[in-house]
Amino acid sequence: MYDNKMRLSQDVLEKAEQIASQWGLKNSRAAIEAVFRKYADDYLYGRNSTINPAIVPFVPHQRVNAQSHSQINSANDHDALDELDDLLGL
Repeated sequence: MYDNKMRLSQDVLEKAEQIASQWGLKNSRAAIEAVFRKYADDYLYGRNSTINPAIVPFVPHQRVNAQSHSQINSANDHDALDELDDLLGL
């Protein structure tokens, strides 16, 4: 489905403009698409999915033990959706 007639609130558009400028993207639409793809990939495939490093800013990883790593992964499953909901104002 190809539909670019979505209506977004002004605060979401402002955040998208900010992300676009920080990530070096051409406009807010590109930022919204990049953020959606990142969090959709995180949700569908986990944090270790292949992501275009030119779009997503580098965040250093920390070593964790196996028990805390599994706790982090289960928390991250919901974090991506929560952040996407916050960005879209849902």
